[in-house]
Amino acid sequence: MKPSSIKYGLIATLALTTHAQAVNLFTEDFQDGNSNGWAMSGSGGDQVTVYSGNYSLRLTKQRQAQQSIATTGYENVTVSMQLAASSLETTDACYGEVSSDGGSNWTTVVQVVDGQDDAVTLYTGSSSSASYDDSSNLLLRLRSAGNLTSDYCWADNITVTGDVISGGGGGGSPTVYDSLSGTGAVTRSSITYSNLMGSTYSLTNYSAFAVPANAANPDNTFSGLLEFVNESSTGSFQEQGTNMASSYTDPGHLPEFSFEYVQHGTHIIPVQRGLISTSHPSWSYILEPGRVWKENNDNGYSRVALPFALQENGANCTHNGVMTFLFKDDGSMSKVSYQIASETCAYFKYNMWGQMSATYTPYAISGQQALTDAYEAEVAARMPTKPISALATDYPSAGVTIANIGSEQTSAHRSAFGVAINNVHYVGGCDTRYGTHPYCEVLALPSYSTAKSVVGGIGLMRLEQKYAGTQKTMTVSNWVSQCSGSQWQDVTLLNALDMATGNYDSAGYEVDEGSTAMLNNFFLTYTHTGKANFSCGYTRKVTPGTSWVYHTTDTYILGTAIDTYFRNQEGSTKDFYTDMLVEELWKPLNLSPTTYTTLRTFDTTAQAYSGYGLTYHTDDVIKLAEFLNNDAGQINSVQMLDATMLAEGLQQTANRGLEAGSATAKYQHSFWAWNAKSKLGCTNDTWIPYMSGYGGIGVVMLPGGINYYYFSDNSEYSFSDSVVELNKIYNFCQ
Repeated sequence: MKPSSIKYGLIATLALTTHAQAVNLFTEDFQDGNSNGWAMSGSGGDQVTVYSGNYSLRLTKQRQAQQSIATTGYENVTVSMQLAASSLETTDACYGEVSSDGGSNWTTVVQVVDGQDDAVTLYTGSSSSASYDDSSNLLLRLRSAGNLTSDYCWADNITVTGDVISGGGGGGSPTVYDSLSGTGAVTRSSITYSNLMGSTYSLTNYSAFAVPANAANPDNTFSGLLEFVNESSTGSFQEQGTNMASSYTDPGHLPEFSFEYVQHGTHIIPVQRGLISTSHPSWSYILEPGRVWKENNDNGYSRVALPFALQENGANCTHNGVMTFLFKDDGSMSKVSYQIASETCAYFKYNMWGQMSATYTPYAISGQQALTDAYEAEVAARMPTKPISALATDYPSAGVTIANIGSEQTSAHRSAFGVAINNVHYVGGCDTRYGTHPYCEVLALPSYSTAKSVVGGIGLMRLEQKYAGTQKTMTVSNWVSQCSGSQWQDVTLLNALDMATGNYDSAGYEVDEGSTAMLNNFFLTYTHTGKANFSCGYTRKVTPGTSWVYHTTDTYILGTAIDTYFRNQEGSTKDFYTDMLVEELWKPLNLSPTTYTTLRTFDTTAQAYSGYGLTYHTDDVIKLAEFLNNDAGQINSVQMLDATMLAEGLQQTANRGLEAGSATAKYQHSFWAWNAKSKLGCTNDTWIPYMSGYGGIGVVMLPGGINYYYFSDNSEYSFSDSVVELNKIYNFCQ
């Protein structure tokens, strides 16, 4: 069962009074029959069930549900919860918990143990603490700590109450989302008020774009259109160690910028999210939410920092940056300073910076409430994070050497890395050439070939589960018109997913993939007809299903076939990426809106690339890995992916798949696998599944529900040393 929707907006409707006034800040009784708004994780199931007319959330085995609420502007905050249980044994237990420090420490509100599990009695607990007061992120957690799917925990009647702080608090009124507690007395040496009102800008440490420790709540509210002036003639760039700038048209200038933003408390949200096409010959935009705050030396203006990225048109190279400016409610504003000093791009690295004039046109944004509600839910649904160094303190007996995790990728070429264990996301990286990127949680990360697993693999597994019959054995020639030749008549969609079509030019390791013909006729061809004609042009060499040859073209063919079949079933206006993957999987998994778009062909077909072209946040990567590795393709206890195909892809059956370049490498249903037996000293073969992407990207799904990822661009693909360290926490050999 799943918890019900978050009741947002209550705090914003309450007026301040001069005396304490008890307020119900949050109530959850699951009587609407759903669990929207709660973030689910861990093995086991969750479901909103009904007994004698009463709905409650049931968690099984190691399942947990988490919720974030704001108590900003309130004191004497009290959390109350009720739990019941059944079938607990010995050390099994059910917990209702609260955390006021972002999930580093949890306080038990109510607990039910073996002997109290009569499946009837609701045990009630409450907890209050000064640390719960005036918080922008008070975390509630419901947790089942059993070892079997028959270990049941029921949660109900969760409430949070508090008194309005007399005169307001937290540096501002309780209506401020994610309130800041500072006074605004900030001393800065970079990107000062004078700098922003001036005419020049030089590269600086990214800390200058971060919310400073003593920042105060903003006095102004941004809502309307932000438009830049003279983008095509403003700014500078310098290539960093590559020699590709001459291959691009106008790489050193931003595309035209004219976008709507809406402020929500101390956050500012672009109305348009995801990949945005532009008229620039080289770059598309990716816009991300940023922050707004007050510094006393800004002379009545509010300060904004907006993360953004440039992504290469028709390709996945992604360059991350931040821009900043000052504004007032009346539309007056400073210049905009911006810089890019990091990327996930193996072949083109550069710094880009500048300062330009801009205009702010204030007006009300249509659908603002829905936009801000969705953003609050997005933030609340993120997995709790800690720095990667916290692994040493959270697992002290393991003896983990933190420096070895992520060490296979040179830090200068590594955008991000991290690991998720027991519902905690341990984050490392986000390094740039000018310090740490201050908005790591919304860093735009390209999928490259991990999309073969996420779109191709998950796509066919979803198709197989969604429709009656067997879709994986359908032949390519029936669903891709360009593949009408005889060599495609016996090739199935599963063969294409496995890159075992039997059609290729060379069986050498990635010889076809790295050929000039592939570059010019597929990667640098941007129409569906052009891509499909080339993809279908390989000749028959061996029987389908017998030999693995790496071809991004195979995944493109597969995506086209899935899309054609999906439209045949659902209607010609439907699109398998948007209407099946996004609507049926990404949104229920609480992935960010950045994942809702993908690279597509530059024509009316707008065919999703399938083999590359997605953009993630690190939280998206972890959620996808947990969906596959921890939840076995289930959402809210409903099987969304074909269980047999997924188990085979994740090396959970005797069917290991085809050899992929070496005796220790396999490829099965779009997932790679590495035999870690020798590296870990295991007695038996230990096949570890993972996704892989060009330049040095990996998403590794380890035993014990541990998921590790890295994004880099120096062609460093190894993750074995990181696995050795994580093996100290959980024995992967068993």
